[in-house]
Amino acid sequence: MRLRDGCIPLIIRKTYTVLLVGIISCNVSFADPTSEIQSLTIAFLYNFMKLSEWPTDVGSDGLTLCVTEGRDFVEELQSIQGKLIKNKTLRVKNLVLGDNPGDCQLLFLPSEEKPIRLREWLKLIEYKPVLTVSDTPGFLDQGGMVNLVSEDNHLQFEVNLELAKKAGIEMSSQMLKIAREVRGK
Repeated sequence: MRLRDGCIPLIIRKTYTVLLVGIISCNVSFADPTSEIQSLTIAFLYNFMKLSEWPTDVGSDGLTLCVTEGRDFVEELQSIQGKLIKNKTLRVKNLVLGDNPGDCQLLFLPSEEKPIRLREWLKLIEYKPVLTVSDTPGFLDQGGMVNLVSEDNHLQFEVNLELAKKAGIEMSSQMLKIAREVRGK
């Protein structure tokens, strides 16, 4: 695997967590930019789960990463299913309208999700300890906690820390340091 030019200085200057994310984001170029962003999205979702803490009574039987039916990368998500995060097994679940998202620790609402359905999903988990993530522009303004932002084929993220705290979710300071924007510090 060959790193792109300009990635090495980033890796040297940052902490271990930034090193990990830097390596992921400086991955080899894929023929299809959509495939690269999709792979990075999965890596970010996995790392968000690793770098977040839920109340002690949540996820005692394992951690669940849920994605609504709008995104076609369920197969790729299987690559992280079964991995251990803080001694808990990670499960991946594809949700359809009518499913209970309250059983999820992370709910990914892809940008293909219709705005009305996005609001419905968020309403179902309001004030519950579910980390909400999307790549929908303006997601933080709509009540989301983490917004993935793709710019020049690089993936970054923004955090609404106030909403996460209200839901009982603590985010690692390492995660917050590398966020493009953190609201509610």
